Amino acid sequence: MRHTFLALIALLTLLTGCAKKEQPVKDGAAVKIEAGNIKVVAVEKSDGADEIRAILERDKAKIDSIKSPVLGEAAMAMEKYIPESPLMNFAADALMEMAQRHSTQKVDIALTNKGGLRSDIAAGAITFGDVYNVFTFDNRLAFLTLNGEQLLQLCGEIAKAGGEAVSGMRLIITKEGKLVDATVAGQAINPQAKYRIATLDYLAQGNDNLTTLAQGSNLKVTKHMLRDLMVEYIKEQSAKGLKIKANCDGRITIEE
Repeated sequence: MRHTFLALIALLTLLTGCAKKEQPVKDGAAVKIEAGNIKVVAVEKSDGADEIRAILERDKAKIDSIKSPVLGEAAMAMEKYIPESPLMNFAADALMEMAQRHSTQKVDIALTNKGGLRSDIAAGAITFGDVYNVFTFDNRLAFLTLNGEQLLQLCGEIAKAGGEAVSGMRLIITKEGKLVDATVAGQAINPQAKYRIATLDYLAQGNDNLTTLAQGSNLKVTKHMLRDLMVEYIKEQSAKGLKIKANCDGRITIEE
């Protein structure tokens, strides 16, 4: 799979400079470019195959050297599923801890979207490649403030989604996606109070159907990428002799 991906990237790089819709290849094969996508119709022979293979092998070695270092160890397999899961809780709790470190204000809630978690984490060694596979996107840590009324509206959006990765609050939702109850730090949400949220720049724009976040005030987008924060968190836990683990603890439950 990784070799195929690298091969496609190399092919795209070599071919995207062609201006014509169809470019002939030496032995009668052709490459068609349709709507910005490159489609290989046939390739009977390529005099540059050895050179391309050498480039791919060289780049693969570089990528492997970056992705292979072990950052820490997972005490258990962490998967993604709703309404909450070990992987979602790990991501949200780690985000909460790292966000508080980079904020001069108290962070009440950490929130990331389950759709941004692109792979599970297996038990055992956690490499940089594993972290990259989970946190693929270059999302940056962002802070914003919601009032209690807006926060309740956001909780309704989380309920409609069937659950998201949250830390610092607990929700009770129905299987139809309705919000039943929400608390922050064990207390009912005060409609007039202000709540500081740590999230991603992507979500702060109101994306992934979490539109209320775009209504937030005091927005601050930092230079810290979520992936880098996760790497830092795992390495710190490992330095303390701790393994990475997370469990479902009832922070989002479905009312029976």
